[in-house]
Amino acid sequence: MTSKDIEKLEQADQLMFNLPNSNNPKEDILKVGQLLKEVGILDDASDLRTIVDTYNQNAHDEIKNAIRKKMRATVGFHPEILIQYLHDEDDMIADIAKDCLTNFTKYGQIVIRFDDKKAAWKAEKSGEEYRQTFHELDEKRHRIHNDCIDSIAVINRLSSRDGSATTYATWDNSSITDIKKVPRSDIGNAIIEQYLDELIQNDQKVLKQVVD
Repeated sequence: MTSKDIEKLEQADQLMFNLPNSNNPKEDILKVGQLLKEVGILDDASDLRTIVDTYNQNAHDEIKNAIRKKMRATVGFHPEILIQYLHDEDDMIADIAKDCLTNFTKYGQIVIRFDDKKAAWKAEKSGEEYRQTFHELDEKRHRIHNDCIDSIAVINRLSSRDGSATTYATWDNSSITDIKKVPRSDIGNAIIEQYLDELIQNDQKVLKQVVD
């Protein structure tokens, strides 16, 4: 796969993730179909259900390839807690929750094509150019990952303070007492799995609306 192909898939990623807010979801799905056809993933770019199913399978495969081996904990999220804070009367708290969602989306969208980009750039660029370009991408991913962890930590503190039955993020290792002590890769796994779940749930809802 070339870097041009990956750019087209990134366009498809943006269209599909933003589908719930689209003014013309049918048209956007067809755009995704054309992009998938251009990169050789799809033959028939006219059937909406086939387009969505093909995109979802590709996203699923890419996310599963990005999952790293569990280090110390399996992390899970409780979305209802975040939703509660999105509608908080305190604008600062609502903004924190929005930032958390934004950071998760950014992380999911950079990770989903990360390995493909690395391989394409390695094949297409000179050694020094490849190292520089990849370093910049990796640094960007690292910064977004940090932002995600910071957001989770704040939401966890809020939910603990407010007496919630559980915190926003939980994990299955009782020896770890704070989210920032959970291995980064374990947190990253949970974020991209949630990104994929949200993506597929949303596009299936939209598909049902435009097809039925």
